[in-house]
Amino acid sequence: MTPLIGSLLSPRIRAVRANPDLLALWFAYALMLFSMAAMGPVLGEVKDEFGLTPATTALLVAVQGMGRGGFMLVLAPLADRMSPRRLMPLGLLLTGLASLVTAAAPNEWVFGAGIVASAAGSGLVGPGGQVHLARRGRGEDRRRNIARVMSGGMFGAFVAPIAAGGAATLLGWRAAFVLVAVISIAVAAGVASVRTLESSAPKSAPGEAAAPSRRRPGLGVGRVVLEVSVLAVLLWGWNNTTRGFVLPYYGSEALKLDPGGIGLLMGLALGGRAALTYVSGAFVNRFGLGSSLLIATIIGAVGTLVMYAPAGLPVFAGLVVAYTLTGISSPIVIMMLTERAPPQRLGQAMGITQFLVDGVGLGLTPLIGLIVGAAGFGVVGALLAAISLAAGAWGLWIMRHGEGDTSATAKG
Repeated sequence: MTPLIGSLLSPRIRAVRANPDLLALWFAYALMLFSMAAMGPVLGEVKDEFGLTPATTALLVAVQGMGRGGFMLVLAPLADRMSPRRLMPLGLLLTGLASLVTAAAPNEWVFGAGIVASAAGSGLVGPGGQVHLARRGRGEDRRRNIARVMSGGMFGAFVAPIAAGGAATLLGWRAAFVLVAVISIAVAAGVASVRTLESSAPKSAPGEAAAPSRRRPGLGVGRVVLEVSVLAVLLWGWNNTTRGFVLPYYGSEALKLDPGGIGLLMGLALGGRAALTYVSGAFVNRFGLGSSLLIATIIGAVGTLVMYAPAGLPVFAGLVVAYTLTGISSPIVIMMLTERAPPQRLGQAMGITQFLVDGVGLGLTPLIGLIVGAAGFGVVGALLAAISLAAGAWGLWIMRHGEGDTSATAKG
């Protein structure tokens, strides 16, 4: 048995040793999403301790995202000029220190400031890793690397509800943020030790120059990039709202689950999504960007419409399954940006995209909270279904009428 296990693990171990930078990025992305998702299971307890309304509770989720997006807009261009070995540990350290502020918050204002500062660390971690991946490989190999590293983020989001929910159940909701702080600082030290994260200057591969912009808006990137950003607003908006607010809030308010129960059920969804994200690069290479996007958005629409049914575990299970299966679309936006954005402005393009996503989320998530209070979860399901279908339609349109059909397999 031991030789058999060794034969199965040896290729994986060799791959890790040969690619320490990818492993470092995987852990950094895991921590980035871990820190964002840790708040989900404790939303109900935070709401009760500070006496918040559903809309105000949803606003905390939106503010967390806006902190990430706003700082990413400002800081992401640094990824075009600085080594991720220096940039990413700074972001991870910022996340850790800010999480300690959140854990000690005496009121909702300090709590909000802490989560904004914590999310600001993503403004350094996310673009730094994405630019490194874009420069590191080409074509199908790059797509696979993007998907695998992004699966680290999904894994962090998978572990966070279980770990944070368990810590909150045992020691109170503040323990969840202390846990984030400890892990953030540990991962920062690990990433800083990986020498292969020293990136070279951005270069275009022969025959793979970025698609030229048809015009240059004031944001500094081309129309093609802004089209992809709109897709991100729709696709990631559905994902962020479902994961960050709908799933935990439905579990807390409709099912009356404690943080540990919410964390366990969300963990199942995020674990399955992490696994699908890991293989999504191969899936996209096999079936194309367009088909992968269409499948995911239809599943997302059908899955959120189940909220019209009477509240219960079957409805929650339907949401979990839909969120899990849409993992095949997780890396599509990043793949399209790396293939279309000017190489010297890739960090900036990613910062603008994330800012637009989180800026819309700043209004969308509180709106969802208001709708829940006024009309119930069914209307929320219809709105999310419409967003998912719009993402599919828009994505297919820009693939067919933009700078070529990127649903075709990328050539290296």
